[in-house]
Amino acid sequence: MASLITSAQKTVIQQALSDVHDTFSRDIYVYIEKQVSTRPATLNYNPLYGRAKDDSKLSSRKELVKHTIKARVSYSPTQDESVVDAGAQFNLTASQGKVRIKIDASGYQKVKESSRIEIDDGLYIVDSDSKNVGPFSTQYYTVFLKREN
Repeated sequence: MASLITSAQKTVIQQALSDVHDTFSRDIYVYIEKQVSTRPATLNYNPLYGRAKDDSKLSSRKELVKHTIKARVSYSPTQDESVVDAGAQFNLTASQGKVRIKIDASGYQKVKESSRIEIDDGLYIVDSDSKNVGPFSTQYYTVFLKREN
């Protein structure tokens, strides 16, 4: 099927969208939890069976790794607030805190694995599936976040 737009014109359009992204994007921080297991050096480990003689000496912990990615951030113009009863003494106001971000493919891979995302000193979690954005192919991804309360 013939196209009204040549491949050279498509390249120019995609480059213009990349320039817009580079101009308006800013740094956000993505935290990814990694499972780190510590294995003592004196422990006999059998790689064939994948276990040690004494598994009770093994310990594992979770470690947060911080990544910086570029994103275009858009706050929702209406932020609903509700009163939360914190157990008796006082009432707290909790905001929905909806945020939309547009990120490139490398940033999207990190957001998929993330446990938390930091934007403007606030912590958010992923609240939606991604939406592919691009005129000819997927160039960016749109993801909605909500405030972590």
